[in-house]
Amino acid sequence: MPSSWERVEAAFNFEEPDRVPLFEQAISPNIASEILGREAYTAASGPGQVQIYELTYKGKRDILVKRIVRDIVEIHVKLELDIVRPPLVPGAESRGPTRIIDKYTYYFEDESTGLWHIERYNPSSMECMLVDSAVRREGIKAIEQIVKSLEDEKFNIDETTFEAYDLIVKKLGNEKFIAGYGGIGIPIDQPWLIATLSRPDLIERYLDRQLERTLKMIEASKKHGADFILGGGDLATAHGPVYSPETFRRFILPRLRRITDFCHHLGIPYIFRTDGNIWPIAKELLLDSGVDGYGEIDIQSGMKLKDLREAFPNLVLWGNVDCARTLVFGPRERVIKETIRDIHDAAPGGGYILGSSNTIHPNVKTEYFMVMIEAARKYGVYPTSKLQKG
Repeated sequence: MPSSWERVEAAFNFEEPDRVPLFEQAISPNIASEILGREAYTAASGPGQVQIYELTYKGKRDILVKRIVRDIVEIHVKLELDIVRPPLVPGAESRGPTRIIDKYTYYFEDESTGLWHIERYNPSSMECMLVDSAVRREGIKAIEQIVKSLEDEKFNIDETTFEAYDLIVKKLGNEKFIAGYGGIGIPIDQPWLIATLSRPDLIERYLDRQLERTLKMIEASKKHGADFILGGGDLATAHGPVYSPETFRRFILPRLRRITDFCHHLGIPYIFRTDGNIWPIAKELLLDSGVDGYGEIDIQSGMKLKDLREAFPNLVLWGNVDCARTLVFGPRERVIKETIRDIHDAAPGGGYILGSSNTIHPNVKTEYFMVMIEAARKYGVYPTSKLQKG
């Protein structure tokens, strides 16, 4: 039987291993806790953010790192997932939020620029959301400050952010395929989108600085054991991209091409992750950019694996089991049906990694997540003749 590492390597090479590989980029702590039978720390989704904010604010970063490493290792071993994306943790000098306003509200401020933002955790939705910021209040003025700060700063990777990453790689790196970091994108908050039209020069400068940082992060990820880069960044809703194809071609595409060229120079593939409907920019994003794969494939937004495989036969595909409805509401039969459909539509010949359409977020039902995993193991068996359509 091949190792998880060999299984994923075969998928990237469009070869058929023993079964379709499994991957979730994040599993919310409440789901992991139910599976492990104790409180779990997985640095994912709203509950995970709260855990990070609370422990760093209280000066308990060392405890946070130990718990994250223990629980991410255990959940990946227990579920026999083939890829792990170890989280980056706050650096050793980080103190988390500047202050905690109330039980669920966190205030952050950059002392050097005065820029600030506020996040609030909603216990009913179990999500942590941005509720206010200097950018939302001041618009272009705040964006100008951000860009100037990035241009004035001599950016170097804070190696202490890789502390949990390194420990997880040490425990799992010989067995599991390891995902690294390196995204690119325009923030999809309204002031930033307005700036693409009113101040394109600012967006160009912002993305140039982001590109420099991203290339350093990719290089650091490789150094710390990454086998591929899971990058990209949200740029679409169910109705289509949040900005025009012309904006994508001007601002994102040339820089994304720089990123993929750099990854290939280092000998590692690059997967672009975004949910939403990307069909209006699919050729540019999935072909012209040079990306090796596409993930967070959003079935609810019309991104069907069958269509993607036909249009982009050389693209590694990851995800597509609906985590907005099916993994939340079920029923069990629907989870199985979707899992079989995705295997049938994308797995023959390799090049497919099964997972949800985004993450195992706080509102996914643990039962249905486990049904997806069990169905993947049962129906995702190679050779191709054994794949069942159902």
